[in-house]
Amino acid sequence: MTTTALSGPIDVHLVTHDEIGRGRLQIALGGALSRRRRLVGFLLAALGLPVLTVALHLVGDDLSLASDILLFLAAVIGVALAGGMWPALFAAVAGFLLLNYFFTAPIHRFTIAETENLLSLIVFLVVAAAVSAVVDAAARRTREAARASADAQTLATVAGSVLRGHRPLTALLERLRETFGLVSVALLERLPDTPPGPELQRDPGAWQVVAQVGGSPCRAPADADADVPVDDTLSLVLRGHTLAAEDRRVVEAFAAQAALALRQERLAEEAATAKPLAEADKMRTALLAAVSHDLRTPLASAKAAVTSLRSEDVEFSDDDRDELLATADESLDKLARLVDNLLDMSRLQAGALGLALAEIGLEDAVPRALDELGPHARVVGVRIPAELPAVYADPALLERVLVNVIGNALRFSPRERPPIVTASEHEGQVELRVIDHGPGIPETERDQMFLPFQRLGDRDNHSGVGLGLALSRGLAEAMGGGLTPDNTPGGGLTMILTLPSAEARDTVPDDAGAAAVRAADEAIVHQFRRRPRTHEESE
Repeated sequence: MTTTALSGPIDVHLVTHDEIGRGRLQIALGGALSRRRRLVGFLLAALGLPVLTVALHLVGDDLSLASDILLFLAAVIGVALAGGMWPALFAAVAGFLLLNYFFTAPIHRFTIAETENLLSLIVFLVVAAAVSAVVDAAARRTREAARASADAQTLATVAGSVLRGHRPLTALLERLRETFGLVSVALLERLPDTPPGPELQRDPGAWQVVAQVGGSPCRAPADADADVPVDDTLSLVLRGHTLAAEDRRVVEAFAAQAALALRQERLAEEAATAKPLAEADKMRTALLAAVSHDLRTPLASAKAAVTSLRSEDVEFSDDDRDELLATADESLDKLARLVDNLLDMSRLQAGALGLALAEIGLEDAVPRALDELGPHARVVGVRIPAELPAVYADPALLERVLVNVIGNALRFSPRERPPIVTASEHEGQVELRVIDHGPGIPETERDQMFLPFQRLGDRDNHSGVGLGLALSRGLAEAMGGGLTPDNTPGGGLTMILTLPSAEARDTVPDDAGAAAVRAADEAIVHQFRRRPRTHEESE
């Protein structure tokens, strides 16, 4: 790579071949074993063979030349096992000379009188050399297998980190740095519209660092101790030392996985950016579909009533005129409620809902909600204990919540069993229960109750855009409370509105209470932005 970077205007072509991964170390003097083991082998040969020679001299004529050769051969094998081929060859040559000088006639001369003894010594030397070569080859295979296993494990870990991890690029580069003992590792990306040329690899202004670990990263491929190109735009640069040929193949796998991890992170970022847009588009589509019908219906009723009253061709009795006026008034009230719900939902989703929290008694809030619901709400039973503490809430928003929840209960309750409103206090929280004996909702579908624009279980098409319960839960949580469904004994649905007690708030420092209110307001904003899994709604 240095040659390529410094070539200037000269074209340099790199051609790979089958021997690229072998390296010079495998044919060097050291063989397959470590330098320490080779040193041990040489020391064992240098010290062991003289000791063996002295021991055989002490035995004297009790052993034949064949026995002496076998003992020296055993010593050579021991040296081969300890230090590999080169110490064993040294031991074989030294043993040959010692056998010739001390144990082969004529003694103390480097000559051999008998042909049989010469053949025995030559066979000894050949066998010793062969054993040394076999031991060294076995050590080399073992070392290569261990290295291949380590490389395979490393690559498997690398691939798994990309598949399993969240934003794994930095972890991948850190693993590469630790594996090869590098100072820094960086992934460089060529800037768009950068013209190719011989100076590109040396130009820091043509590259940007998209990810890096360790010390100061290289700003251009030519500045690195090792540069592994991924494609025309990405390059993995390493600082610390040059790479051996067999290590480069593993680093190339790291580089490919790093590029994959980078693309994965960018796709995740694009998906995260697109998801809110898709959700917003889905919300707008649902809103348009609901509004196109639910706002048009009361508007058409009010217009028809007003048009009839203005007609000069028909004479209406007083009763007919009162009925038409009541229809127009009811239709316009429904329109007003729908528009208010839409506006409040928009404020909740934008995090711009203003709160005016104050102490208010449920014995005052519930009757006002019933009055707004009209004469048909007079059948609702109200059981609020006189000793019940006041709640800490926004009076206007609390009334909106009560109107939506009680209105739903009236819509689904049979005439002979109207809804009941009860309240109780528990551990600083006031619970208001709106109990109906209608058809109820299966537990598996209760999450759908609070999804905007859902009208799960409605028996007609005139019950609104499906914002009532979604908006009610949002308003309740914005005030520091909550809205949850429960079963009514004997059949039906009970909605439980939970709000903080004003008495409990009085025991909390003002700054802590304000912080709790802010936290509740933030929580509901996040709830509507994340779009719950499933929920229901009527108006």
